[in-house]
Amino acid sequence: MGLYIQMHSMHGLFRSHHLELGRDEDTGGQILYVRYLAMELAKLPEVDKVDIIVRRIIDPEYPGYSDEIEPVAPDVNIVRIECGPEGYIMKVDLWPHLDEFIDNCKKYIEKIGRKPDILHSNYADSGLVCARLSKELGIPQLHTGHSLGKPKMARLGVDDTNFAEMDKVYHFTERFEAEQTTIDNAAAIVVSTDEERMFQYNMYDVEVSDGRFHVVAPGVNLKKFYPPTNSTEEYDATAKQRLLDLFDKELAEPSKPMVFTISRLDYRKNLISLIKAYAYDEKLQEMANLVMVAGSLGQMGKNEQILMDEMLAIIKNHNLERKVCIVRHLDYKTEGGEVYRIVHDTGGVFVNPAFHEPFGITVIEAAATGVPVVATNNGGPVEILKNCKCGLLVEPRDTKAIADCCRKIIGNPKIWDEFSQNGVPKTNEFYTWETRAKKERKFFQEMIRG
Repeated sequence: MGLYIQMHSMHGLFRSHHLELGRDEDTGGQILYVRYLAMELAKLPEVDKVDIIVRRIIDPEYPGYSDEIEPVAPDVNIVRIECGPEGYIMKVDLWPHLDEFIDNCKKYIEKIGRKPDILHSNYADSGLVCARLSKELGIPQLHTGHSLGKPKMARLGVDDTNFAEMDKVYHFTERFEAEQTTIDNAAAIVVSTDEERMFQYNMYDVEVSDGRFHVVAPGVNLKKFYPPTNSTEEYDATAKQRLLDLFDKELAEPSKPMVFTISRLDYRKNLISLIKAYAYDEKLQEMANLVMVAGSLGQMGKNEQILMDEMLAIIKNHNLERKVCIVRHLDYKTEGGEVYRIVHDTGGVFVNPAFHEPFGITVIEAAATGVPVVATNNGGPVEILKNCKCGLLVEPRDTKAIADCCRKIIGNPKIWDEFSQNGVPKTNEFYTWETRAKKERKFFQEMIRG
């Protein structure tokens, strides 16, 4: 019998189809990460079963998250465990319900009559769940943090003067305890970059040079993200035409190169600086359009609406209505790859201006489709661009530098071609889910023996 792996990702909106990426801050890259990795792990000859363990949600406003078992791929199922209220709640409000989730996870294991060989936890909440299950059931734990509480607290400017107030919102106390418990228990800790290991985990009580840390980058779906010169079974002409029709309608000169970004509406993603970079640089406006996929699927929350209003005000004040297109929703499954290929065809550039980017999955999506990149010099993009040599790093608060980098790439065909041609083979070399799964396989037997 092969290995049985449980991948825990308890929060968020997790299903096998029509992913609602960007609906809120709990529905981001972690969902893709877990889904794609689970599918690749299940293909390994040593593995015969992968369960993705999530929280069950019974809520008319969030349909599609209530089936107790949902197939994803051969030997991969989503298993939904009841915990707390039936309806959807944000991850910051899940802490009081973790004991119930742990108890119900044990009941599920008893029901199927088989203990997992590996508990693969994602984020702090599932980290604590798996740490407890690991201790009680004697199962080794592999952990991926995705984002850590202490670096987040620092980025939010939390200190002694406002900790009590911010703790009520973000539950930092519970999160720090969960993260430390997870770190203490995990047999292996997977990080996406050396920066994450050296400068984020060092805020905790752990020796970051110990052998439990493994730097293994996430992957990109190369069947979806590929340059226009290639083709795969996931090419969708209808999706591409819908996007082209949208740009024809919204932009005065849609054939111009595109300065492009894709992000949820969040101040930490620093979309305001990108709009200002474009608005303050008339030469860049003459050269290119600005296209932003930035929004949420449902009704925007208060902070999202404030951010959108600020963005629209800048556009209006600088008479950019026919030069800027804000796309409120993108169907990731059908349109995700197509939009990058359209940017490629215009000779455009992808920009990730986040104040801090833990990894930067959108950066490798752009590189895989041959789109040059301008990215924040804080976090994962530093290592991605070092490996892929597909773009330029920039200080995210420097709007002039952002505009200068965009003009430098768009305005120089030789530079554009070099970055474009570098990105495609390098993502195939460094950033595939198959590579990620094979690297994790090396840890499993060591963890089980240990």
